[in-house]
Amino acid sequence: MKIMIVTLTLMLMTGCTLHQKSTLSKTEITQKVDRLMNEVEKFALKSESNALKHGRKLTDAEMIYAKSMGIKYPEKVRVLYTFDFPVPQNKEVLKGFQELGYDSFFVTGVTYRYGIYIKPRWWTNQEHVLAHELIHVRQVEQAKGYRDFLRKYLIQAFTHEYFDIPYEHEAYSKTEAFNGFEKTNKM
Repeated sequence: MKIMIVTLTLMLMTGCTLHQKSTLSKTEITQKVDRLMNEVEKFALKSESNALKHGRKLTDAEMIYAKSMGIKYPEKVRVLYTFDFPVPQNKEVLKGFQELGYDSFFVTGVTYRYGIYIKPRWWTNQEHVLAHELIHVRQVEQAKGYRDFLRKYLIQAFTHEYFDIPYEHEAYSKTEAFNGFEKTNKM
């Protein structure tokens, strides 16, 4: 029961919504993702570029935490607090993002490689959202490349329920005990 409450609390704090996995077969999903990868990558790189241009650097405490989580280049990370997350212009890509719930009011954090977007919300712990999103930065760094990460994430997202997505499961489990950048760094 405690794990369920912690998980639901983390979901609300990070703004993630549940979605149903696709009814398409894994082969059909893979073909669809592969067909749209150029557009997805173009959108993701443009979104990252905007966050890098307009976002803030990590604080010293956030930098220490990022390094402790295994991020190789935390100095590249930028965090942009905004109510307006990027929206794909390609209609098929947009439809996929909507199917996954990324246009939901409840989504409060999204990562595009080193660019992190966070929506300021009174009911979320923004430090916890950032800690969760930093795990995604590390996952990108550990992938064979950004395109590889995007492809794997999308295939996982369309073939799993939200909390069963391996990348999300890892991000939630790694930040489950997180209680603030300053406190975490003193442990």
